[in-house]
Amino acid sequence: MEGKKSWIKTILNFVIPIAVLGIIVLLVLMIRPEEAEPVEIDIRGGSLGEGTAVLENDDLVLSMDRATSYFTVTDKATGTVWSSNPANADTDPLAPTIDKKSNLKSTLYITYGNINGIMTTLNNCTYSIEKGIFDIEEGKDSITVNYTIGNTEKEYKIPLALPEKDFNAITKKMEKKAAKQVKEYYRKTDINKLRAQDNKEELLASYPDLAEMKLYILRDGVAQHLKATIEKYFWEAGYTEEQYQAHLSRYSTKKVEDIPLFNVSVEYKLVGRDLVVSVPLEKIEYKPDFPITNIEILPYFGAGSTEDTGFIVLPESGGAIINFNNGRNGQNAYYANVYGWDYATSRTSVVTETRNTFPMFGLSKNGASFLCMLEDGATYGNINADVSGRFDSYNHVDAGYSLVHYESYDVSGKSNSAFYIYEETLPEENISQRYRFGDDDNYSDMAAEYRKYLLDRYPMLGSKKGEGMPAVIEVIGAIDKVQQTAGVPYKQPLELTTFEETVEMADELKALGVDDYKLKLTGAFNDGVKHYVLKDVDIVSELGGKSDFKEMLLALKDRNIKVYLEGQTDFAYDSGVTDGYMTFRDAAKFVSREECELYDYSIVWYGQEDYNDPYYLVTPEYNKECFDVFKEFTDEYGIGMALRNTGYLLNSDYNPKDRFTREQSKEMSREMLEAASEYGTIINEGNDYALEYADVVTSMDISNSNMAIIDYDVPFYELAIHGLVDYTGVPINLSEDFEYELLKSAEFGAGLSFTFMMCPPDRIQETMYYDYFGSSFDLWKEKAAQIYKRFKNDFSGIYNKKMIRHTVGDNNIRITEYEDGTKVYVNYNYKDIESNGVKVPARDYVVKRGE
Repeated sequence: MEGKKSWIKTILNFVIPIAVLGIIVLLVLMIRPEEAEPVEIDIRGGSLGEGTAVLENDDLVLSMDRATSYFTVTDKATGTVWSSNPANADTDPLAPTIDKKSNLKSTLYITYGNINGIMTTLNNCTYSIEKGIFDIEEGKDSITVNYTIGNTEKEYKIPLALPEKDFNAITKKMEKKAAKQVKEYYRKTDINKLRAQDNKEELLASYPDLAEMKLYILRDGVAQHLKATIEKYFWEAGYTEEQYQAHLSRYSTKKVEDIPLFNVSVEYKLVGRDLVVSVPLEKIEYKPDFPITNIEILPYFGAGSTEDTGFIVLPESGGAIINFNNGRNGQNAYYANVYGWDYATSRTSVVTETRNTFPMFGLSKNGASFLCMLEDGATYGNINADVSGRFDSYNHVDAGYSLVHYESYDVSGKSNSAFYIYEETLPEENISQRYRFGDDDNYSDMAAEYRKYLLDRYPMLGSKKGEGMPAVIEVIGAIDKVQQTAGVPYKQPLELTTFEETVEMADELKALGVDDYKLKLTGAFNDGVKHYVLKDVDIVSELGGKSDFKEMLLALKDRNIKVYLEGQTDFAYDSGVTDGYMTFRDAAKFVSREECELYDYSIVWYGQEDYNDPYYLVTPEYNKECFDVFKEFTDEYGIGMALRNTGYLLNSDYNPKDRFTREQSKEMSREMLEAASEYGTIINEGNDYALEYADVVTSMDISNSNMAIIDYDVPFYELAIHGLVDYTGVPINLSEDFEYELLKSAEFGAGLSFTFMMCPPDRIQETMYYDYFGSSFDLWKEKAAQIYKRFKNDFSGIYNKKMIRHTVGDNNIRITEYEDGTKVYVNYNYKDIESNGVKVPARDYVVKRGE
């Protein structure tokens, strides 16, 4: 069997990089955190404001207390008042400690780190509002609150050091008890009689007068209340401002503990029915030794108490509901990363992947509601939610943002010590989120509002919508399998479905009544599914070569089947110098400056499977180069592109010489998707920013969430996009429970997807492609045709309709309603259920057409 890889190439791909490996290792080991330049943080505020700052337009009124920066937003249409913080925080019986009450009274949390990797979270109630170190700027159409956040210390007017003569003169004027106490906290220092632990050079550098006289120096670590007492004694003894300033100017070089201090501004604007909250990142100030790693905005805005009724809407899967006061406070609070994990951030284990496909959350309370859409900086976002009873009496949801990213770095293989390396600067973008208010008390109406928002934000949404039922057939061409030549193991392609067999498959499907679908061809080039980098496109010869590939495309075109060639450009699998790839040059970097070497994770013990071959995240520039090669190839044949990761994953590159953020990655993805849409595009999962470019979205997450704090899942995303975008769930025949996947597809308005190979399942034994065991065409073709024909008949004409309502009835019967009156009843139970006069068989669905 001929394969592109040979044992000679395998050796070359290992030997050539070794020539530079030693240099790279030395450079990496030389990395040490540099001494940060001192940064002065100007403390804001100083005097509390009075009265109320007001913003008002035709729809809303924002009223802010100048003394605290707490505010309310009043919806003029309904009279509903939304508060930034709970009004009864100080008397909350379920928040027993001051810290918990302070969290309730905060409008901002910040988290910062240090070189040892210790993360500390500060709330702006304790560390700013109560200290009065903030100010409020009132503009024509905005209010900006400038917070200084930190454990700032009051400046006590006591000398850090003073000559022995001056010290004795002042203490003689004190009462005996006071003089004795003051002497306990100042140490008489003689440069000729130092202690073993004293550093003579440092002392002389800080106090040059020690070369000529003895000084009394304030001891390190004197508590604040004791400094207040000492100050009282000094000034009662006649110590003057003039003396203090003289001593301060002479002995101001004493090294004191560096205090973490942060300046953060929050801007509020009213835009129609929306409250837009922004955090300008260019205005954030922090000391380099204490980088700000996360910021959480308005954590208790609109929170519902134990006395309120309502629910939280989360962007989990297609959507999820947490009911107020659901008693699940013993479960983990909700947390998920917007757009999933950034593969340029290392991790050693994965228990659960957290991911939000659309950056939004919502809350309904006592008949009114709001949506919050993350806009600028959404790619850094994370969604947080919790119910009453864990720390306090409130149900709440908010967004946080990862700002300065970091990695641990081992100093030496001979030591357990490690230090943490941080990005040198904040991202250059801003953060903004938009709250939209309404009188909706159900998630369906909230989703309708979100649909309007998406259409405003992405004007081309709906332009790629097809006719009929969305259906995708994926054909697996080749995978890789380890073979041996002359005792040297290497990978070469193993054919599963040849190009000729692909046409035969299409003919058999047509004979079975499956004739309207898009065909996604996977594993057709560069050694198969986990193909090497796309610096060139080499059709796998084992599948028939380039001539058979052309004949296949012509045959499928004659059968009116649109073909999409599947591939990815984000990662380098089994690639080397002969493929146009060199890891030290073309791999993206972690914050630690190490290459982004990645492994799959065990589903048993959750750790890295580092006994298998690694793969690498490539640089954005290399990614784009590979995409251009891929597009040029598909354009040549006039076929579409099925992009495995674009529109699904967002990755950074933390190389300090050429940093590339997730926001930049999102914009690059949009540009690539727009270019790919010329001949059509299939994407996976379907992040919101990618929808307008996709012919169809496959593997959209329509499954039930496994997070125990959630009460039930709903098709919130699908309510917003149905009739605008074609989408399917995961391939039916590869799902864990295909009957359940079919029911979810019926409930969520999804089309169908299947993955096939022409060979029998035993052909993929002793490979890493166990996921394809259920993809044998001969074993599945008749069942697939049966499912296809039923769905096509039952849901005819529905896929272009707006989904207007979804309800969860008794016995967990799910009812999805469309704008033409059609209702779909889905029964997940193992017994027949009657709902609204409609009998729904066990584990089945019923479609009732509108009259």
